[in-house]
Amino acid sequence: MKNYKGIIFVAVAAALWGTSGLSVNNLSGTGLSEIGIVFGRSVFACFMLGVYLLVFDRKAFSVKPKDLWLFALIGIASITFFNYCYFTAMRVVGISTAAVLLYTAPIFVMLISVLFLGEKLNLIKILCCFFAVVGCALVSGFAGTMPTVGKAGLALGLGAAFGYSLYGIFSSILLKRGYSAITITFYAFVFSVAGCACIMGKNIPSLFNTVFSDVRSVVFLTVLALANTIIPYILYSEGLKTVAPTVAIIIATVEPVVATVLDITVYKKYPDIFGYTGIAIILTAILILNLFGKGKKRNETSK
Repeated sequence: MKNYKGIIFVAVAAALWGTSGLSVNNLSGTGLSEIGIVFGRSVFACFMLGVYLLVFDRKAFSVKPKDLWLFALIGIASITFFNYCYFTAMRVVGISTAAVLLYTAPIFVMLISVLFLGEKLNLIKILCCFFAVVGCALVSGFAGTMPTVGKAGLALGLGAAFGYSLYGIFSSILLKRGYSAITITFYAFVFSVAGCACIMGKNIPSLFNTVFSDVRSVVFLTVLALANTIIPYILYSEGLKTVAPTVAIIIATVEPVVATVLDITVYKKYPDIFGYTGIAIILTAILILNLFGKGKKRNETSK
């Protein structure tokens, strides 16, 4: 039952990420750039989490200096680098192709987990990983368009996938070192703010002028930071306590399914037959993984 609790946490986190398009679309309408949205989200998330910890859980601020590099990697590589590559890939190759490239992340997680974390690999995980990627390709409309990606688009898309995959890897390491999910999330966004600031540079003052001159920007950034960032990242990290990174990243492919459902219900954008097939494949892969893949970490199966 404990393991299924982790699975539910990961699935809910992915579902919340899948609804982030609503806030992002609204923020784009206020004049914020992609990196500006990432920076604003990180600042708001960092501030809200910091206030919460200051009032309710000051012990969560405590980290060992020797572990700071891991928090820095999560914040800079898994959040800032991932989002920067992903948003740029959307502009270069289009949203659907960028989404397909992003969801090659399960492959990266599988390779890293097996090579460096000693995670046990089996045929079910491999097949579910493959079908999850195929399903995401179909949901994203890739099958119907087959665009030319190009070297730059390929590098950006795979860079986003690699950055995305690192969150689960490094979070698992920090969880094993005794850190709570909320501590991991807070410091991830502290370093994300630092990474975004390096990219934004002199544009930071104008960004805040844009945000605070329009109450809509403040509202949408608050929603994005809380509902689509803080809560899902904490849930995802909590899920990683009992769910292996390879399993978690496959379960997280429910995100494009939720985004597609949102498109249907809110924007009245209906997928074609490939899209519906992709949704079925993703959900089937997740179901098979959880019924037969066991979804447990290697050290748990040996107990």
